Amino acid sequence: MKAVIRSTISDAEIIDISHEIEKHNIAAGSFLLETTTPFFPTGSIHVGVVDPGVGGTRLPIVIDCEKGMLIGPDNGLLHRAARRLGFQAAYKITNSKFNRNNVSSTFHGRDIFAFTAAKIAEGTKPDQVGPELDAIVDLDIPDPEFSKNTLTCRVLYVDSFGNIITNISESSLDKFRFRQGMHVRIIPERTREQHDGLTTTSYFDIPEHRFGLLLGSQGYLEVALKEASAAARLRLKPLDSLSIRFS
Repeated sequence: MKAVIRSTISDAEIIDISHEIEKHNIAAGSFLLETTTPFFPTGSIHVGVVDPGVGGTRLPIVIDCEKGMLIGPDNGLLHRAARRLGFQAAYKITNSKFNRNNVSSTFHGRDIFAFTAAKIAEGTKPDQVGPELDAIVDLDIPDPEFSKNTLTCRVLYVDSFGNIITNISESSLDKFRFRQGMHVRIIPERTREQHDGLTTTSYFDIPEHRFGLLLGSQGYLEVALKEASAAARLRLKPLDSLSIRFS
Protein backbone atom coordinates (compact mmCIF):
# COMPACT_ATOMS: atom_id res chain seq x y z
CA MET A 1 0.00 0.00 0.00
CA LYS A 2 2.83 2.41 0.84
CA ALA A 3 4.58 1.53 -2.41
CA VAL A 4 1.43 2.36 -4.39
CA ILE A 5 1.15 5.76 -2.68
CA ARG A 6 4.86 6.56 -3.18
CA SER A 7 4.67 5.44 -6.82
CA THR A 8 2.11 8.21 -7.36
CA ILE A 9 3.53 10.82 -4.96
CA SER A 10 7.21 10.19 -4.33
CA ASP A 11 7.46 12.63 -1.41
CA ALA A 12 4.23 11.60 0.35
CA GLU A 13 4.47 11.59 4.14
CA ILE A 14 3.00 8.35 5.44
CA ILE A 15 2.35 7.83 9.17
CA ASP A 16 1.29 4.43 10.51
CA ILE A 17 -1.41 4.51 13.17
CA SER A 18 -1.29 0.77 13.85
CA HIS A 19 -0.78 -2.63 12.25
CA GLU A 20 -1.74 -4.47 15.45
CA ILE A 21 -5.53 -4.60 15.19
CA GLU A 22 -6.80 -8.14 15.71
CA LYS A 23 -7.69 -9.75 12.40
CA HIS A 24 -11.28 -9.01 11.29
CA ASN A 25 -11.94 -6.85 14.38
CA ILE A 26 -13.83 -3.92 12.86
CA ALA A 27 -14.87 -2.54 16.27
CA ALA A 28 -11.25 -2.26 17.47
CA GLY A 29 -10.19 -0.58 14.24
CA SER A 30 -13.11 1.83 14.49
CA PHE A 31 -12.14 2.85 18.01
CA LEU A 32 -8.52 3.42 17.08
CA LEU A 33 -9.45 5.62 14.11
CA GLU A 34 -11.96 7.58 16.18
CA THR A 35 -9.46 8.37 18.91
CA THR A 36 -6.34 9.05 16.82
CA THR A 37 -7.42 10.84 13.62
CA PRO A 38 -8.49 14.07 15.42
CA PHE A 39 -4.84 14.63 16.43
CA PHE A 40 -3.57 14.75 12.83
CA PRO A 41 -3.27 18.03 10.92
CA THR A 42 -6.44 19.30 9.26
CA GLY A 43 -6.61 18.00 5.70
CA SER A 44 -4.92 14.67 6.41
CA ILE A 45 -6.06 11.65 4.39
CA HIS A 46 -6.70 8.55 6.50
CA VAL A 47 -6.79 5.08 4.95
CA GLY A 48 -8.29 2.38 7.17
CA VAL A 49 -8.45 -1.30 6.22
CA VAL A 50 -10.10 -3.86 8.48
CA ASP A 51 -12.00 -5.59 5.74
CA PRO A 52 -13.27 -9.14 6.29
CA GLY A 53 -15.86 -8.54 3.53
CA VAL A 54 -13.30 -7.67 0.84
CA GLY A 55 -14.52 -8.78 -2.59
CA GLY A 56 -18.11 -8.99 -1.35
CA THR A 57 -21.04 -6.58 -1.27
CA ARG A 58 -19.63 -3.95 1.11
CA LEU A 59 -18.84 -0.69 -0.67
CA PRO A 60 -15.45 1.02 -1.13
CA ILE A 61 -15.92 4.64 -0.02
CA VAL A 62 -14.38 8.07 0.47
CA ILE A 63 -15.70 10.27 3.28
CA ASP A 64 -15.15 14.01 3.06
CA CYS A 65 -14.98 15.62 6.51
CA GLU A 66 -14.35 19.13 7.79
CA LYS A 67 -10.97 18.14 9.21
CA GLY A 68 -9.80 15.49 6.79
CA MET A 69 -10.61 12.55 4.55
CA LEU A 70 -11.35 8.88 5.30
CA ILE A 71 -10.96 6.07 2.76
CA GLY A 72 -11.79 2.41 3.25
CA PRO A 73 -14.56 -0.19 3.36
CA ASP A 74 -18.12 0.81 4.28
CA ASN A 75 -18.52 -1.79 7.02
CA GLY A 76 -18.73 0.43 10.11
CA LEU A 77 -14.97 0.96 10.37
CA LEU A 78 -15.05 4.66 9.41
CA HIS A 79 -18.32 5.91 10.90
CA ARG A 80 -17.17 6.98 14.36
CA ALA A 81 -14.04 8.70 13.02
CA ALA A 82 -16.12 10.52 10.40
CA ARG A 83 -18.37 11.85 13.13
CA ARG A 84 -15.37 13.11 15.11
CA LEU A 85 -13.80 14.75 12.06
CA GLY A 86 -17.03 16.50 11.02
CA PHE A 87 -18.82 14.35 8.44
CA GLN A 88 -19.82 16.23 5.28
CA ALA A 89 -20.42 13.67 2.52
CA ALA A 90 -19.57 10.09 1.50
CA TYR A 91 -18.95 8.76 -2.00
CA LYS A 92 -18.85 5.26 -3.46
CA ILE A 93 -15.64 4.58 -5.40
CA THR A 94 -16.85 3.54 -8.86
CA ASN A 95 -14.66 5.61 -11.21
CA SER A 96 -12.08 3.25 -12.72
CA LYS A 97 -9.49 6.05 -12.61
CA PHE A 98 -9.27 5.37 -8.86
CA ASN A 99 -8.44 1.68 -9.29
CA ARG A 100 -5.10 0.18 -10.18
CA ASN A 101 -5.01 -2.06 -13.23
CA ASN A 102 -6.04 -5.64 -12.47
CA VAL A 103 -7.71 -5.01 -9.12
CA SER A 104 -7.34 -8.00 -6.80
CA SER A 105 -10.54 -9.27 -5.18
CA THR A 106 -8.58 -9.90 -1.97
CA PHE A 107 -6.49 -6.73 -1.58
CA HIS A 108 -8.58 -3.59 -2.03
CA GLY A 109 -6.32 -1.83 0.47
CA ARG A 110 -3.56 -1.82 -2.12
CA ASP A 111 -5.51 -1.63 -5.39
CA ILE A 112 -8.35 0.76 -4.47
CA PHE A 113 -7.95 2.50 -1.10
CA ALA A 114 -4.24 3.39 -1.22
CA PHE A 115 -4.47 4.28 -4.90
CA THR A 116 -7.51 6.52 -4.30
CA ALA A 117 -5.74 8.21 -1.38
CA ALA A 118 -2.77 9.02 -3.61
CA LYS A 119 -4.99 10.46 -6.33
CA ILE A 120 -6.83 12.66 -3.85
CA ALA A 121 -3.54 13.78 -2.32
CA GLU A 122 -2.54 14.84 -5.84
CA GLY A 123 -5.51 17.21 -5.89
CA THR A 124 -8.47 15.21 -7.19
CA LYS A 125 -11.77 16.13 -5.52
CA PRO A 126 -13.49 13.37 -3.51
CA ASP A 127 -16.78 13.77 -5.41
CA GLN A 128 -14.98 12.58 -8.55
CA VAL A 129 -14.60 9.03 -7.24
CA GLY A 130 -18.27 8.20 -7.76
CA PRO A 131 -21.84 8.89 -6.63
CA GLU A 132 -22.69 10.39 -3.25
CA LEU A 133 -24.20 8.00 -0.70
CA ASP A 134 -27.29 8.73 1.39
CA ALA A 135 -25.72 7.11 4.47
CA ILE A 136 -22.78 5.00 5.60
CA VAL A 137 -22.75 1.87 7.73
CA ASP A 138 -22.47 2.26 11.50
CA LEU A 139 -21.48 -0.41 14.00
CA ASP A 140 -24.36 -1.95 15.90
CA ILE A 141 -23.21 -0.98 19.40
CA PRO A 142 -26.04 -0.26 21.87
CA ASP A 143 -25.72 2.93 23.90
CA PRO A 144 -24.96 2.54 27.63
CA GLU A 145 -28.01 2.03 29.82
CA PHE A 146 -28.49 3.65 33.21
CA SER A 147 -30.72 1.96 35.78
CA LYS A 148 -30.71 3.14 39.41
CA ASN A 149 -27.16 2.34 40.58
CA THR A 150 -26.08 0.26 37.56
CA LEU A 151 -24.44 1.10 34.23
CA THR A 152 -24.64 -1.48 31.44
CA CYS A 153 -22.18 -0.92 28.61
CA ARG A 154 -20.11 -2.51 25.86
CA VAL A 155 -16.38 -2.96 25.39
CA LEU A 156 -15.10 -0.69 22.61
CA TYR A 157 -11.45 -1.70 22.76
CA VAL A 158 -8.83 -3.64 24.71
CA ASP A 159 -5.42 -1.98 24.65
CA SER A 160 -2.02 -3.66 24.72
CA PHE A 161 -1.95 -3.51 28.54
CA GLY A 162 -5.28 -5.33 28.81
CA ASN A 163 -7.18 -2.22 29.89
CA ILE A 164 -10.83 -2.38 28.90
CA ILE A 165 -12.19 0.77 27.24
CA THR A 166 -15.98 0.91 27.47
CA ASN A 167 -18.45 3.00 25.46
CA ILE A 168 -19.32 5.10 28.52
CA SER A 169 -18.26 8.62 27.60
CA GLU A 170 -17.20 11.45 29.90
CA SER A 171 -20.54 13.22 29.41
CA SER A 172 -22.39 10.07 30.48
CA LEU A 173 -20.34 9.92 33.68
CA ASP A 174 -21.29 13.47 34.53
CA LYS A 175 -24.93 12.38 34.58
CA PHE A 176 -24.05 9.55 36.96
CA ARG A 177 -22.18 11.78 39.44
CA PHE A 178 -19.01 9.78 38.97
CA ARG A 179 -16.35 10.66 41.54
CA GLN A 180 -13.13 9.23 42.93
CA GLY A 181 -13.29 6.62 45.69
CA MET A 182 -16.65 5.04 44.85
CA HIS A 183 -16.89 1.29 45.42
CA VAL A 184 -18.15 -0.71 42.44
CA ARG A 185 -18.96 -4.23 41.33
CA ILE A 186 -17.93 -5.17 37.79
CA ILE A 187 -20.09 -7.91 36.25
CA PRO A 188 -19.29 -9.39 32.81
CA GLU A 189 -22.50 -10.54 31.13
CA ARG A 190 -20.88 -13.76 29.94
CA THR A 191 -19.99 -15.10 33.40
CA ARG A 192 -22.16 -12.98 35.74
CA GLU A 193 -19.28 -13.14 38.24
CA GLN A 194 -18.98 -10.05 40.47
CA HIS A 195 -15.60 -8.38 40.92
CA ASP A 196 -14.82 -5.64 43.42
CA GLY A 197 -13.43 -2.36 42.17
CA LEU A 198 -12.80 1.27 43.04
CA THR A 199 -13.08 4.47 41.00
CA THR A 200 -9.71 6.22 40.66
CA THR A 201 -8.12 9.05 38.69
CA SER A 202 -4.99 7.17 37.55
CA TYR A 203 -3.55 3.69 37.10
CA PHE A 204 -1.18 4.45 39.99
CA ASP A 205 -4.11 4.83 42.40
CA ILE A 206 -5.55 1.37 41.71
CA PRO A 207 -5.18 -0.87 44.81
CA GLU A 208 -3.29 -4.14 44.43
CA HIS A 209 -5.44 -7.08 43.29
CA ARG A 210 -8.52 -4.87 42.73
CA PHE A 211 -10.04 -3.43 39.61
CA GLY A 212 -9.87 0.28 38.97
CA LEU A 213 -12.44 2.34 37.11
CA LEU A 214 -11.14 5.57 35.62
CA LEU A 215 -11.65 8.07 32.82
CA GLY A 216 -9.01 7.33 30.16
CA SER A 217 -7.19 9.67 27.81
CA GLN A 218 -9.64 8.98 24.97
CA GLY A 219 -12.59 10.28 26.97
CA TYR A 220 -14.14 6.90 27.83
CA LEU A 221 -14.43 4.94 31.06
CA GLU A 222 -11.80 2.22 31.46
CA VAL A 223 -11.58 -0.90 33.61
CA ALA A 224 -7.99 -1.67 34.62
CA LEU A 225 -5.87 -3.84 36.90
CA LYS A 226 -2.63 -2.58 38.42
CA GLU A 227 0.19 -3.84 36.17
CA ALA A 228 -1.98 -6.70 34.87
CA SER A 229 -4.58 -7.42 32.18
CA ALA A 230 -8.15 -6.65 33.21
CA ALA A 231 -9.43 -8.13 29.94
CA ALA A 232 -7.73 -11.47 30.59
CA ARG A 233 -8.97 -11.62 34.17
CA LEU A 234 -12.57 -10.75 33.20
CA ARG A 235 -12.43 -12.68 29.92
CA LEU A 236 -13.74 -9.70 27.95
CA LYS A 237 -13.17 -8.68 24.33
CA PRO A 238 -14.51 -5.88 22.07
CA LEU A 239 -18.33 -5.68 21.84
CA ASP A 240 -18.83 -7.82 24.96
CA SER A 241 -21.33 -6.51 27.49
CA LEU A 242 -20.68 -5.76 31.15
CA SER A 243 -22.43 -4.05 34.04
CA ILE A 244 -20.94 -1.69 36.62
CA ARG A 245 -22.84 -1.47 39.90
CA PHE A 246 -22.12 1.46 42.19
CA SER A 247 -22.57 1.03 45.92
